Amino acid sequence: MRSYRLVLVASLGLLAVLAGCHKGNPNAPASVSGKITYQSQPLKGGTITFTAKDGNGGGAASINEDGTYTITDITTGDMNVTVETESLNKKKQDYTQGKHKMGQDSSSAPGLSSAPTAPADRYVKIPTKYASTGSSPLTATLSKGKNTKDFELTD
Repeated sequence: MRSYRLVLVASLGLLAVLAGCHKGNPNAPASVSGKITYQSQPLKGGTITFTAKDGNGGGAASINEDGTYTITDITTGDMNVTVETESLNKKKQDYTQGKHKMGQDSSSAPGLSSAPTAPADRYVKIPTKYASTGSSPLTATLSKGKNTKDFELTD
């Protein structure tokens, strides 16, 4: 009976130690991946950004043509999430690069191809509320290790 108690006490002690080790560092690196859709279709490009609500960390990734993204080595905790696609807007790119002069678009300018570039093909206009941490309704809580977070954007 005495050896049974000794084994029981030792087992309980080992469990307590293991439970204490499991908590780990709350800010330990994590990874997050997922898929972003808008109107039930995958976004074809843009950027997703996770910003820690406490201001201590976050990360960003490009959105792939199939709507997927992956961020590695990101802090854990509560995050505000933003999504932007305007960086792929061909009209804005042309304007900022000086291709629109006196009302002409780039497709009618001499020597410029009218074929769209790859980023323009990937541009999907989404509601502007998703581009700012002040207005985006998207949030996530990241834990240590691998996280999967999918987002469906709506109007």
